[in-house]
Order: sequence, then C-alpha cells, then structure tokens
Amino acid sequence: MNRPVATAIALAALLTAACGESKPTAPRAGTPSAAKAAAAQPAAAAPAPDAEVSYSSVGKRDPFKSFLGDLRASTGAVVTRCNTPLGRFELDQLRLVAVITGMADPLAMVEGPNGVGYTVRKGACIGKNGGVVGTIRTGEMMVTEWATRADGTREKTETTLRLPREPSLNLEE
Repeated sequence: MNRPVATAIALAALLTAACGESKPTAPRAGTPSAAKAAAAQPAAAAPAPDAEVSYSSVGKRDPFKSFLGDLRASTGAVVTRCNTPLGRFELDQLRLVAVITGMADPLAMVEGPNGVGYTVRKGACIGKNGGVVGTIRTGEMMVTEWATRADGTREKTETTLRLPREPSLNLEE
C-alpha cells in the first residue's frame, strides 16, 4: 500500500471512532438556538409539588428583635433611660447652679461632676433613672423619678435640687 493511502485510512478510522458517540454541546449565549435550548430543559431546582418543605429558625436571628439591644449587650455599654448627656449622672452628682423664672417656660442650669453646665426645661430627661424635670421655681427644681423595686412595683420619687445658699453680706465688718 501506498503511504498516503494508509495515512488516509488511519485518519478516517480515527475520525469515525471519535465521532461515534458525540455529546451535544451547549449553544453559545446570545444565539437563537440558546434560547430554544434553555426553554426545552426542565427546571431542576424547583421541588416536586408533593414534596414537603420545612424551615428551621435554629441559629438564626429573630427578625422582629432590635439589633441595637444585641449591640449594647456585646459592647457592655451602660443602658440608661435618658439618651442625653445628663442621663449619665445620678441626681446627687448634679448641682443646681442657676434658675431663670419670670417667663412662660422657666430655665434651670445644672452642673455635672465633670464641671460642664447643662440647661434644662420642664419635661427634660435627667439622671440615670430616667427622671423628668417637673417644676422650676425660684431657687429650686423638682425632678420626678420612677424606681422599680425588686418585687416589681413602681415607686414615685420626687427630688428637689436647690440653689446653694449664699452667705449674707455683712457690711459692718
């Protein structure tokens, strides 16, 4: 046999062996045959209609619970009822410095232990126990707090902050 003829026969045998069981190739995206092929394939991800689907919430976060509570618990920050700078102090740490009366909405100024003065009006939140400024009169300010006892009952406590007494001026000396 001729060498070219033998090569042609061997090449034909290889081609027929390789083409014997051909797998269909996926058409390229964007061609019209790709859309037809995608529509022809059944949806394998969808569950059978008679299969039972179950859900377990174990290990998952409650979607109705605020994540801020979890954040405060993890950071260890002190949770107070007042979200103002005055909510960081106890009432006995605050000192009444000035009172302005004679107008429709009287003002008072309290000084914290850090030496910073804060202006408050009636209804302002003050103190760690969520106290509310009640009345502001000449020389004093009333603060109302609700304390919860160990047995669960609530007790109303009214604290009066007064201006310090100035020593009287003795001009005779």
